[in-house]
Amino acid sequence: MRSVLSFAVVALSGALLLGCSVSASSDVDSSHQHAASPVAAAPDAQAEQKPMDQMAHVGVMAHMPWSRPLAPGANVAAGYAHLMNHSSKDERLVSARAEGVGRVEIHTMSEVDGVMQMRPLDGGLALPVNSMAKLQPGGDHLMFFDVTRSWNEGDSVPVTLVFESGLEVPVQFSVKQGDAAAKDEHQHH
Repeated sequence: MRSVLSFAVVALSGALLLGCSVSASSDVDSSHQHAASPVAAAPDAQAEQKPMDQMAHVGVMAHMPWSRPLAPGANVAAGYAHLMNHSSKDERLVSARAEGVGRVEIHTMSEVDGVMQMRPLDGGLALPVNSMAKLQPGGDHLMFFDVTRSWNEGDSVPVTLVFESGLEVPVQFSVKQGDAAAKDEHQHH
């Protein structure tokens, strides 16, 4: 009896955790962007894909991807998101590419002698099974260099995250002010 009760508690907890992250509305939840496998699906399977709000959290996904608008005359931007690995194997973000961007680098921030310094993250960003890596202001993040496209509030920037395994995850980064992005994240949970 005790083992049945324990199983029920674990099953209920898992269902609640999944429910917390899946939108209850009929609108597509664009804050979760998934990639279930490194191999492209067959054309028939792509036609039958479910809207994001009806998908289970499987594979690698990006939650709440965003970037701040570019200042006038600037051509460098940063990108933020929560990367989650619900797959059965460890992943490592090793690169990214974006439309209208010369190059994308994975960067980290660290304090050296009381001064914050930004530098490329050697070896990429680890994303172990059932974990989350935060790309956030003041920490690990993406840097977009030589931006030639529109990067204004309200824009959406197509970015492809590339993992060591060969997995590529297409993501739409929303361009918004930092305060708006923080507010969106709090409302989502």
